[in-house]
This record gives sequence, C-alpha cells and structure tokens, in this order.
Amino acid sequence: MKKRYLVVTLLIMFISLTSVKALVVGDCEVLASYKLYSSLDEEKFICKGKEFGKNTDSIYYSGNDEVVKLNNIDIYYFTSLDKYNITLDITGKNNISLLHLGNVDFKVTGNGSLKFKQNSFVKKVDNGEAVYKYQYLDKTIINNEGKIFEGTTLEFEENYDSLKAKNNLPEEFLIDNYTLIQVEDYTKMTSVAVTESWISKHIKTDLTISSEDGFGIIKYEKQTSDVKEENKKLESENVILISDKEVNSDYELNVNNLKEKEVAKKVSKSIDKSLVSLYDVAVYNGDKEVPMKKGKYTLKIKLEDNINEYENYQIIYVDDNGKISEYIDGHIEGEYIVFETSHLSQYGVIATPVLNLEVDSFDHPINNKFNWSGLFKISILASFILLATGFISFIVFKSKLLTKKKKKKRV
Repeated sequence: MKKRYLVVTLLIMFISLTSVKALVVGDCEVLASYKLYSSLDEEKFICKGKEFGKNTDSIYYSGNDEVVKLNNIDIYYFTSLDKYNITLDITGKNNISLLHLGNVDFKVTGNGSLKFKQNSFVKKVDNGEAVYKYQYLDKTIINNEGKIFEGTTLEFEENYDSLKAKNNLPEEFLIDNYTLIQVEDYTKMTSVAVTESWISKHIKTDLTISSEDGFGIIKYEKQTSDVKEENKKLESENVILISDKEVNSDYELNVNNLKEKEVAKKVSKSIDKSLVSLYDVAVYNGDKEVPMKKGKYTLKIKLEDNINEYENYQIIYVDDNGKISEYIDGHIEGEYIVFETSHLSQYGVIATPVLNLEVDSFDHPINNKFNWSGLFKISILASFILLATGFISFIVFKSKLLTKKKKKKRV
C-alpha cells in the first residue's frame, strides 16, 4: 500500500511540474510583451482576454483570447509567451525591429503589412552579476510603481521589505523560494536577417511573404479569383508551375537539369536517400530572368524513373552553394510529385529505393537468365547450416553419453 501511495504522489508531482502555467504580472495574465521606441526602459504586457493600459493603448490588448491586434505600430521588441499560441491580426503598416517568436505556433492574419527582423539575445549584467526577474507562486514580482522588479540577488535582498509588502511575500527572505529569470538587455540586442524560407518554416500565414534587405515582410494582397487556370500555368517537359496569380503571356519556364552536374554529386553525399532528380527552375521574359519571389506557386516535378522503384518521396531546396536549406513534404499526383513554395530556385526529389527481394534469385527479373552467382551463395549457406547442425548434434550426443556414464558410476 505504501508503494502505491508513493507512485501516486510522484505522479501528481510530475503532472504539476509539467503542466502549463501562465506568466502573471500583478493582475495581468501575460500573453505577450513589447517595447516601444520611445520607452525602451519600460516593458508593456498584452493580457489574455482583457484590456491593459490606458485608452490610448487600447490596441495593445488581446481582444479574443490569443489574438493580438496591431494597427500602424512601430515596436522595438515583441515577444510571445512560450505557453501560448499567438495570432497577430495586422491592420495598416506595422514595424517590429526585433521579433521573438518563442516555441509556440505563431500566426499572422489581417489586411495590413508587417515588417520585422529577428533578435539576437544579450543577457543583462551589472558589474559582472546577472540581473534577474523574480517569480513567487507563479507571479512575477513588481515594485511600488507597478513595474517588474529587475536586479541582482543582492539588490533583491536589499529591497525585500518594500517588495514584501507589495507582493505579499514571506516574512523571512530565502532566495530558494523564488524562480529567477535572467533579463534580456534590449538596448544591446542585435537584429538577424530574415529569409523567406525562415518565414515559411516559423510563421503560419495565408498572406504574401517576402524578404528585402534582411527584413521579413508579410502583407495582405487582394486576390483575384476570376483568372482562368491556363493564365496561371507555365509548363516544360519535366516541370509544371502554377501561380496563384495570372502570369505574363510572354513568360517562359526555364528548367535546367542538374542531375549530372557537380552540385548533384555534392547533394548526394549529404543525404541518406537517393537523389531522384534535381532541377534549377526559373522564369524568363526573353533573355531576362523574372524574379518570382512574391506570391504562392505550386510546382509539379515529373518522376522520370519508375515511380514504383522508390518510396518516401521528399522535396529538397538546394541553395547556390549546393547545400540543402530546406526539406519540403510533397504528395504524388499521377507521375508528378507536387508541392507549394513562395519562390523559384534549385529543387530536387529524394526518395528511398524499394528493396527488391528477387534480385539475387535464380530467375533474375531483368534478364531472366540462370544466376550461377546466386546458386553458389546458396550452396555455401546450405553447407554452413549442415555443418552447424551436425556439430550441435554431436555435442548433444556426447553430453547424453557423459550423463549415462556418470549415472553408472554412481550406481
């Protein structure tokens, strides 16, 4: 019975430790936080499902659970809390210098635009000592001005009396009672360039994505649904491109087969599958290449080899240096593998060869001739099995014989 109680207690402790808990600052259940250009020393918080701040800050709140509304906002730093999935509903032109997505699903909707870069973390220190935020019973400790207290452990102890009254802390100071979260130094953080492939991988959106000068750009573009299918399609012998918008009738699809090029050999060495095909896909208007970066495109790559010879098909995006930048899941339609992308470049198809168990049989599936090599291998295997069986039988016989002799001696 004691063991049962112990197991139940440990299970309850595990569930309580792994369960998702919201970050609470004062009375605010934090969904996300941000800093304006004009107030880098002050962090503001977006509360879940309720308004936060003054009437002039009414756009900085979650009006519908995990939806954050931004309207013509210039924000220095924006971060989502890792315990929530965030949807940014954008209106007008919005700029975020440093965007931190966290480890949650991040979505962008609306009819505006969003321009941003990633952030590179720099932790705050004071004379070599780490600066922390402090949590007690899942609530972040605030000072008398209602702002989050930030300081070293020594500063926390020195200000404990005033913080104790404001946050209902225990009478006796004991640092082990608190969770310490090291603070990021926003004024020293640096921006990281954003690529279209990074946006596609980390942000879910139906809006148009692009990158310019290292900035990621997500914006709404009105879609025209009355364009005929033939006005969106460009075809070559092995590749078909279907755009979400109408393409110029003078455009031509240029497909360069790279299967026998040096880049294909480099790619083959870096994968544990077979390289089925590799193409450089581009669109030309006469002799000039057209930058097809904005929009959504469906690419269909013809499977030149027998489709039944492979399984687990997958698309790879290969950069100009011959390195695989992204793996893309596709699906089979007839003799084509189909996938979606936001830009044109070098795309390949990789797959796992199907194991053919009849290759070393007597009746070869290709030339239908008697396979003497296979017969020789089977003969050697059969001889080995016979020898092993005889040896084991001999050992068993000798063992029984010895057992009988020992019984006679005992008698």
